[in-house]
Amino acid sequence: MATMITGECINCGACEPECPNNAISQGDEIYVIDPLLCTECVGFHDYEACAAVCPVDCCVTDPNNVEGEEVLIARARLLHKDVDFGEKFESRFCKEGGKPEPAEKISVQEPRQEGVQVSPLSSRTEQKAEVKSKPAVPLSSSPKPTSKPTPPKPIAQPATSARPVKQFPGEISASFQQTLRQFEKRGPLSRTLPRVLVFLLQPFLGALPHAAKKDLEREVGSPYFFSLVGSTGLNILINMILYPLVLMSLAVALTGIDILFSQKLNFYVLIGIFLGFLEGAFRLRDGIFHAKPAVEMTFGAAIYGVPLSYVLQPVMARQTGLIRSTPIPVDGFYEKGFVEKLERERRYGNVYTIEDWGAAYFLRMEFPRRVPDIGLPARSEIPDEMPDYDYDLVLKDGHFIVKGKCTDERIRKISSSVGAFPPEFTTVIPLQKKVEGFSHRFGNKLLEVLLLKEKRSKGQESSHR
Repeated sequence: MATMITGECINCGACEPECPNNAISQGDEIYVIDPLLCTECVGFHDYEACAAVCPVDCCVTDPNNVEGEEVLIARARLLHKDVDFGEKFESRFCKEGGKPEPAEKISVQEPRQEGVQVSPLSSRTEQKAEVKSKPAVPLSSSPKPTSKPTPPKPIAQPATSARPVKQFPGEISASFQQTLRQFEKRGPLSRTLPRVLVFLLQPFLGALPHAAKKDLEREVGSPYFFSLVGSTGLNILINMILYPLVLMSLAVALTGIDILFSQKLNFYVLIGIFLGFLEGAFRLRDGIFHAKPAVEMTFGAAIYGVPLSYVLQPVMARQTGLIRSTPIPVDGFYEKGFVEKLERERRYGNVYTIEDWGAAYFLRMEFPRRVPDIGLPARSEIPDEMPDYDYDLVLKDGHFIVKGKCTDERIRKISSSVGAFPPEFTTVIPLQKKVEGFSHRFGNKLLEVLLLKEKRSKGQESSHR
């Protein structure tokens, strides 16, 4: 094992599901790597997956425990006896022409499996007195072997017939489109007068946390009345005036009104402007220090933004109706062979939103869209696009249950050997109020469900009898 996790680990957990050998686990303080299970992803990837996804770059080479490619592939074959790695396998040691890079030090360690023995490998007869490890080659500049061209991916064939509409117990007889028209959300923020009020309060609403401003921007639906970026910028400018005024008021309260006519007042004014400037730079740090575009930036809250969000939370909940938003996973280091975290969350059934429309709940769930690049030989035989999942919907005991299942046997065969690629999922969604009926539609890997609350669902059923 030549990979270790340093003390800079932030316990984000991004590395654990990416390991093909399940060698990473939560330790007492930080995540740790089992040296008897780690193969540096040899046989699966031409890079180390844990290092690729780590957002703080704390998965590094251990200079005191370096192993060669022969030891690592031997361990991979013992851990994955059902996988045929062949002679030409994925490895970060490969150079131009497919020849493996010689190891500086070879040490054989058996994986922790009972009844498994590793035949000793030949070691060098002459060892250097001092081992100097070579610097790691950046992933983006690593040359690819030219002896084995990558075969083109097969193209997913379109379905010859339309997918039949499924019907589940508890589902009303009316179509989803008819039900959507009847229960379509018409919130207050869709009207002109509330929009104008939000526009006038934009400099102060820009102090709210990023998620609250994002929800408000979506509900208003027009950048002319409210925008995440514009409101934050206006709030930063307003704070450079507001903070000096607050400090001036504090000075008057502490020393008396005479300070307004003295030079000492300038000190409080400068402190207020400086405080507003520092806060603004911190809130825009993604763009200033990391050069991110505005669409990828997180615009933090002002000093008073979090308390303000708690005060406005009841009002915001009534206006937006958002109960649960899509989680934003930690992507960390991004590379072409790196499995996107949002896609991984789709495979676990975690990418969904719930809105309260008053008489009904509206659920939107995204199903998996892409087959992950997991580095197995069988991966080249299937298309990049994920086939449609089969699904079941159950309304039971105040919960709505979504069960998704990949029925493509080719994908199920390879997903059984990868921890971050489950072939099916079950998502249990608790409901705040009793629901007695629902309507759904599924298409383009998107599930939409209208869950009708008890009072309105009875009227809905009677109207269709």
